[in-house]
Amino acid sequence: MSNLWPIGTRASPGIRRSAYSAGRQNDIVLLKHIHNSASTPILSTRLHAGKKIVLQRDSIAHDDILGKRLRDLVSSRKRINYRITEPTLAEYTDLSPRIVTPIYSQDANLIVSLLDLNPTVPDPKRTTQNSLEIFEAGTGHGALTLNLARAIHGANTATPPIPDEDITAEATPDVVERMKDTYQEWRKNRRAVIHTLDCSGRHSAHAETVVKNFRHGLYYPHIDFHVGSIDEYLTSRLEATDGTPFLDHAILDLPDIHHYFDIVGRALMANGTLITFCPSITQINAGMTFVRQGAVPLFLEKVIEVGGIVGVGGREWDVRPVKPRALLKARTEDIKPSEEPEDALAEDLEDLRQSPDSDDSGWEMVCRPKVGLRIVGGGFVGVWRKMTKRST
Repeated sequence: MSNLWPIGTRASPGIRRSAYSAGRQNDIVLLKHIHNSASTPILSTRLHAGKKIVLQRDSIAHDDILGKRLRDLVSSRKRINYRITEPTLAEYTDLSPRIVTPIYSQDANLIVSLLDLNPTVPDPKRTTQNSLEIFEAGTGHGALTLNLARAIHGANTATPPIPDEDITAEATPDVVERMKDTYQEWRKNRRAVIHTLDCSGRHSAHAETVVKNFRHGLYYPHIDFHVGSIDEYLTSRLEATDGTPFLDHAILDLPDIHHYFDIVGRALMANGTLITFCPSITQINAGMTFVRQGAVPLFLEKVIEVGGIVGVGGREWDVRPVKPRALLKARTEDIKPSEEPEDALAEDLEDLRQSPDSDDSGWEMVCRPKVGLRIVGGGFVGVWRKMTKRST
């Protein structure tokens, strides 16, 4: 038997269940058509007695699911059989109701893997331990937020019960107050946290609900939700740290990424990773140009195309500034005699790439897939690295 979190119980360390535990109040289950594997699975809402899942000209009563075990069958009003399963994180984020377009599961997995997160478990023998802070701008649907929280939650100690209405409804005021104090004290001592920000309060509230409903808030305590602007939030945090960088990594899932490079660069620690997710390769180009022209200490390590027919893992692109060979030749002829060795052009090009003080006029952008030639839909993930000083 596999050890999983109990259906219908608060996600709390030390609680395990058999894979065959019965469905309970507030569970979310995934129903799969037993005769049509191509049919889209049905993600339920939180199970409550007396409610039902409304389908096209059909329905499934929650009462028919409550009390059943995983892998059991349930029949709809029209006698169509579905198998009860527990949704994976990918199934949950891809199928849950949305008000904005989400980052789909395969792309979210790729982005998290690019951060190369390796959090360590808490050591009770050490009084001070390193913290891990990740900033995500553009909460959206909350899909990437959930994937990030899953990657870092092992760095925190056991989560106490979340003092929400599901738990506090039948508790006395004194018990509720103690639960709140315990929970807030635990939050202050977290070793890893995801700070996710959205400019829309409606989008942030929806994403918070999405996160809180997955496995009864399993990853919710490891996330802080914020509403506002990137500049305001990061500036206030930098003021609190006297200008000392505090972010290990950052993610920008929004247009015009280069507008935020300066403030994010100041908040990001040396060697920290900045991930940008853009629908257009020209937005990556704009960021590259901004970094070259400004004093932002960021270096573009790689660009990966995701979505469309690219497949899982993405397709790497070659994005870099160069000067046309004709321009380089004209420049060398103005400076040196024609007897200069032929490889001088290549050396000159290399010098121009590495020198931050080079003349910025005449630069062009190389922008093409490293493998294949066809460009199809999807988006572009840029992986930037914070340098100790400006690098081009």
